[in-house]
Amino acid sequence: MTDFYFNHDPANLPDYSEDCHPVQLFHTHLHDPNRHSLASKQLLQTVRGLGINIDEKAIDLITIATAVTAADTFEQRERAENAWARQMHLHVPVTEESMWSSVEPELSSLLNFLTGDQWKFTFKKTTMPMPQPKSSVQAKAKAKSLIGLNSVCLFSGGLDSAVGAVDILNGKSRLKPLLVSHAYRGDGAKQEKIKSLLSPPFGELSYSISPHIVKNLEGKTDISMRGRSFNFLAMAVLGVTALRNANCDDSIDTIIVPENGYISVNPPLTRRRIGSHSTRTTHPHFLSRLESLLKDTGFHVRFVNPYQFKTKGEMLAECVDQAAIKKAVPLSVSCSHWHREHKQCGHCVPCLIRRASVHRAGFSIDAPYKTRRLDALVKEKEARDDLQAVQTAIIRLKQTGNYRSWLRKSGPIPQDPAIREELVSTIKRGLAEVETFLNARKRP
Repeated sequence: MTDFYFNHDPANLPDYSEDCHPVQLFHTHLHDPNRHSLASKQLLQTVRGLGINIDEKAIDLITIATAVTAADTFEQRERAENAWARQMHLHVPVTEESMWSSVEPELSSLLNFLTGDQWKFTFKKTTMPMPQPKSSVQAKAKAKSLIGLNSVCLFSGGLDSAVGAVDILNGKSRLKPLLVSHAYRGDGAKQEKIKSLLSPPFGELSYSISPHIVKNLEGKTDISMRGRSFNFLAMAVLGVTALRNANCDDSIDTIIVPENGYISVNPPLTRRRIGSHSTRTTHPHFLSRLESLLKDTGFHVRFVNPYQFKTKGEMLAECVDQAAIKKAVPLSVSCSHWHREHKQCGHCVPCLIRRASVHRAGFSIDAPYKTRRLDALVKEKEARDDLQAVQTAIIRLKQTGNYRSWLRKSGPIPQDPAIREELVSTIKRGLAEVETFLNARKRP
């Protein structure tokens, strides 16, 4: 087990060792990259730039989320006994250590489900002063821009989030959202281009945890990032807090999570992908449990996925502004390998689903892909793995027709029979979209 120690003040951190990883949170003190890792360097300044007082509990939540994302990044899965499930003990400073300690078992269990690891938390009283809103002209303008907004919408720069934003802002929705974005290197420019297609009013909150590992370990980070959605959702909760304070309205509680129903459930394509080997970032079970945990800690929010029973292709075909979404398609990113070369690979599962959705919607323009011709993957063992897994799942499910059993392998599903049937239908249609696309690629 690796012990991760977090603190805003590096003087309160131990030195790095094989089983002890110190991480400086935020940039309130000078950072020494030879002694400690660093996470969320600019995050407090971003929060202060909102020009609004933010509740201490919301700062606690993003502190915990930063710690989770940092540990998820810095602890390589290959170090685990089975090369996957890591054991991590996080020592996190918060303002209400007794409250967070009371929900520690559920928080750990929730993250275990999300990432496939074993998490443990020890909370202690923080000594960090809470961030105060800036009084600059820019901060005052930012605070003013939050007035009238009544919801938060996750905006990643992916195709699903583009559809979600277009449907809300270019349609006739009563929602006026704050778009919350997490920008990795190269993401920000794409997100801004998609935002140019949206009809105001909407607010913007963009941030980056930007974890930097201690200098002697440079390059030794994990890229699976199964816990990334916890971080994203925590910032969305902070966004709700900002809107409530800006509008003096405690009834604001809606967080839109735009994700197609197939990838939300993400049933494992093969036996070796069962469990967290298939991502669970927006799985209904995860969102439901997180909503409940947040309620227990005083956050009253609702996670709403309007596309839980839609395939990605249906989302595109039914988007309220077809002109806008057609322009957004080549600007958006869906690839799980995007951050390696800043070009979508074209053959990972998210790329295959994306390409199938564009085909389903009848759009002629898509983003450029590293692999356009899937038949070129025959001699590339690693690159063809996802394609073969999809093809295997299509054949197996055609033979067995056992979609309900397949659905359950991704995790617990709602007890309501009607909802279960809707989910089964959605994953069945989602896989059929991919099959139709692959068959079309075979035609001369």
